[in-house]
Amino acid sequence: MKSIKRIFIVTFLPVLCLLCLSIDDSAAQVKKMSAKDLTEVSTAVLYGKCSKLKSEWNENKSIIYTYVTIVPEEYIKGNLGSEAVIAVPGGRVGDIIYEVSEMPVFMEGEEVVAFIWTNPAGKNLVTGGYQGKMKIEKDKDSGKRMVVGAGLDEEDETGELGTGKPDKGKKVSLEDFTAKVKGYMKH
Repeated sequence: MKSIKRIFIVTFLPVLCLLCLSIDDSAAQVKKMSAKDLTEVSTAVLYGKCSKLKSEWNENKSIIYTYVTIVPEEYIKGNLGSEAVIAVPGGRVGDIIYEVSEMPVFMEGEEVVAFIWTNPAGKNLVTGGYQGKMKIEKDKDSGKRMVVGAGLDEEDETGELGTGKPDKGKKVSLEDFTAKVKGYMKH
């Protein structure tokens, strides 16, 4: 009888632990959003250069936020002024690193497209977690600026572009991307 109990505990307990871990992991997942979804939900959409990063604790020292300052080259939707400051959960203060897996990472000096929503408290946040930040790179062959991860060239069942999931590997010219996002606002 003791051996059956032991076998049950040895096999059942690890399975139960794995189930509990997978439930926690699935709760942290971000809803997949297309560029169209991101545009519709966002207060502002812009592209520009990341000029400054500053990480600091919130008021009660429970969360570290990195405040990303972007100098917009153009607002595609909305307007947050001559500098847009976005709060991104996560960052480093002193020796303490606070990581949030579904949040984008910004680098000083990089050019980005950012989808931003302003919460009721007035804090600007990235729409859709990591999906709301797309890097802009210069194409080596054409010299055009390309939005990486736009996923605008995928068609859905209705033949409309950009309604599929953003794809980190897809590149679309900044000009085409901007035109598509502006088109989403007309619907």
